[in-house]
Amino acid sequence: MTTPPAGQPRTSRYPEAQNIDPAGDLLEELEAKAPKRALVVFAHPDDAEFTSGGTIALLCARGWDVNMVVTTSGNKGTKDPEVTPQYLAGVREDEQRAAAAICGAHEPIFLGFPDGYVQEDDELRGLLVRQIRLHRPELVITWDGFRPGFNHRDHRNTGRATYDAIYPAADDHLYYTLDKDEDLEPFRPQAMLLAGTRDADYHVDITPVIRTKVRAILAHVSQIHGRTEEQTMQMWEDRAKAAREAGDENASPYRESFTKVILRR
Repeated sequence: MTTPPAGQPRTSRYPEAQNIDPAGDLLEELEAKAPKRALVVFAHPDDAEFTSGGTIALLCARGWDVNMVVTTSGNKGTKDPEVTPQYLAGVREDEQRAAAAICGAHEPIFLGFPDGYVQEDDELRGLLVRQIRLHRPELVITWDGFRPGFNHRDHRNTGRATYDAIYPAADDHLYYTLDKDEDLEPFRPQAMLLAGTRDADYHVDITPVIRTKVRAILAHVSQIHGRTEEQTMQMWEDRAKAAREAGDENASPYRESFTKVILRR
């Protein structure tokens, strides 16, 4: 790192934002101290809506600029023996576009890796670094790729590659230097929310947007199999009731839970 001459102040690489207080509410801290930009990174069409659709809809309703990246096109998510991977990928991409629009996010970016074959490698990390430098999000939402026993490799590898893309790669100009040809500057988000986590420590009340979340889920027609809005609402109610009966007194169908990660810069 180049040190400024004696007597000259160091220029901040993040003039728009202040460091957030880890003890404060994450979303409130970011809204008060940084540009409201978020990047959502998941493996398959529908991952974001099931895990984080309420949070995404809430951010959009509160004026956030939300971009979405999907590492696959979901070209294996069917039991229909007559459906081809190419056809299914087109269907599921359109469903994801519709779901993003319902939530208020921008049109998703599809990286196009085959469903079931996402690798935690330098290629994926570089593609994610480019998206981070392009959109400069203060908040990234992705899978918790470090959860023990996580049962889908695409989820694990997408979450881990996203974490590695954020630190140290996206913020170091010597990683993925071809990004400089597009005038993309290094960048590090301030925080992550990891979905599908076992040890959640941050909960988002999605009561104002629960119907938006449900409608976004229902946009994934190929995966929902005719379920109605009321049936889907009841599904969330039943899951919360079962969790409360199992001892989680705070379980609610109107919250989404994450592991919070603060990234100092």
